[in-house]
Amino acid sequence: MSSTLIVQLDMRTLCQEADITADYVIEIVEHGIVEPSGRTPEDWLFDDQAPLLAKRAAKLHQELELEWEGVALALELLQEVQQLRSENNMLKQRLGRFTQLG
Repeated sequence: MSSTLIVQLDMRTLCQEADITADYVIEIVEHGIVEPSGRTPEDWLFDDQAPLLAKRAAKLHQELELEWEGVALALELLQEVQQLRSENNMLKQRLGRFTQLG
Protein backbone atom coordinates (compact mmCIF):
# COMPACT_ATOMS: atom_id res chain seq x y z
CA MET A 1 0.00 0.00 0.00
CA SER A 2 1.51 3.30 -1.05
CA SER A 3 0.93 6.54 0.74
CA THR A 4 0.70 9.86 -1.03
CA LEU A 5 2.61 12.72 0.52
CA ILE A 6 0.68 15.95 0.25
CA VAL A 7 2.91 19.00 0.43
CA GLN A 8 1.24 22.12 1.76
CA LEU A 9 2.97 25.47 1.81
CA ASP A 10 1.97 28.51 3.85
CA MET A 11 2.01 32.05 2.47
CA ARG A 12 5.54 32.82 3.68
CA THR A 13 6.98 29.63 2.18
CA LEU A 14 5.16 30.20 -1.12
CA CYS A 15 6.52 33.74 -1.31
CA GLN A 16 10.05 32.46 -0.70
CA GLU A 17 9.82 29.59 -3.18
CA ALA A 18 8.22 31.67 -5.94
CA ASP A 19 10.29 34.77 -5.07
CA ILE A 20 7.23 37.04 -5.03
CA THR A 21 5.51 39.30 -2.51
CA ALA A 22 2.41 38.46 -0.47
CA ASP A 23 0.54 41.18 -2.42
CA TYR A 24 1.23 39.27 -5.64
CA VAL A 25 0.04 36.04 -4.06
CA ILE A 26 -3.21 37.71 -3.01
CA GLU A 27 -3.77 39.01 -6.57
CA ILE A 28 -2.98 35.57 -8.01
CA VAL A 29 -5.46 33.91 -5.65
CA GLU A 30 -8.15 36.54 -6.28
CA HIS A 31 -7.92 35.81 -10.01
CA GLY A 32 -8.14 32.05 -9.52
CA ILE A 33 -4.65 31.32 -10.80
CA VAL A 34 -3.84 29.32 -7.66
CA GLU A 35 -6.43 28.07 -5.21
CA PRO A 36 -5.35 27.64 -1.61
CA SER A 37 -7.24 25.97 1.18
CA GLY A 38 -8.13 28.22 4.10
CA ARG A 39 -10.31 31.29 4.40
CA THR A 40 -7.84 34.13 4.95
CA PRO A 41 -4.30 34.78 3.71
CA GLU A 42 -2.98 33.88 7.17
CA ASP A 43 -4.67 30.46 6.93
CA TRP A 44 -3.98 29.74 3.28
CA LEU A 45 -2.17 26.53 2.40
CA PHE A 46 -0.93 25.86 -1.13
CA ASP A 47 -0.04 22.65 -2.96
CA ASP A 48 3.40 21.95 -4.39
CA GLN A 49 2.39 23.21 -7.86
CA ALA A 50 1.54 26.69 -6.54
CA PRO A 51 5.12 28.11 -6.52
CA LEU A 52 5.60 27.27 -10.21
CA LEU A 53 2.23 28.74 -11.20
CA ALA A 54 2.71 31.82 -9.03
CA LYS A 55 6.19 32.43 -10.42
CA ARG A 56 4.93 32.03 -13.99
CA ALA A 57 2.01 34.40 -13.30
CA ALA A 58 4.28 37.05 -11.78
CA LYS A 59 6.64 36.77 -14.76
CA LEU A 60 3.79 37.28 -17.26
CA HIS A 61 2.47 40.20 -15.21
CA GLN A 62 5.86 41.93 -15.04
CA GLU A 63 7.53 41.10 -18.35
CA LEU A 64 4.50 41.38 -20.61
CA GLU A 65 2.82 44.02 -18.45
CA LEU A 66 -0.42 42.02 -18.53
CA GLU A 67 -3.28 42.77 -16.18
CA TRP A 68 -4.00 39.89 -13.78
CA GLU A 69 -7.08 38.90 -15.84
CA GLY A 70 -4.82 38.57 -18.88
CA VAL A 71 -2.32 36.53 -16.87
CA ALA A 72 -5.07 34.13 -15.78
CA LEU A 73 -6.27 33.73 -19.37
CA ALA A 74 -2.74 33.29 -20.73
CA LEU A 75 -1.95 30.56 -18.18
CA GLU A 76 -5.25 28.81 -18.93
CA LEU A 77 -4.50 28.85 -22.66
CA LEU A 78 -0.91 27.64 -22.12
CA GLN A 79 -2.20 24.75 -20.03
CA GLU A 80 -4.72 23.87 -22.75
CA VAL A 81 -2.00 23.93 -25.43
CA GLN A 82 0.18 21.65 -23.29
CA GLN A 83 -2.72 19.22 -22.83
CA LEU A 84 -3.48 19.21 -26.57
CA ARG A 85 0.19 18.58 -27.42
CA SER A 86 0.26 15.68 -24.99
CA GLU A 87 -2.90 14.16 -26.51
CA ASN A 88 -1.54 14.74 -30.02
CA ASN A 89 1.71 12.91 -29.18
CA MET A 90 -0.22 9.99 -27.69
CA LEU A 91 -2.41 9.75 -30.81
CA LYS A 92 0.64 9.91 -33.09
CA GLN A 93 2.20 7.00 -31.16
CA ARG A 94 -0.99 4.96 -31.46
CA LEU A 95 -1.26 5.76 -35.17
CA GLY A 96 2.38 4.84 -35.67
CA ARG A 97 1.84 1.41 -34.11
CA PHE A 98 -1.32 0.91 -36.15
CA THR A 99 0.31 1.82 -39.48
CA GLN A 100 3.29 -0.46 -38.75
CA LEU A 101 0.94 -3.43 -38.49
CA GLY A 102 -0.46 -2.89 -41.99
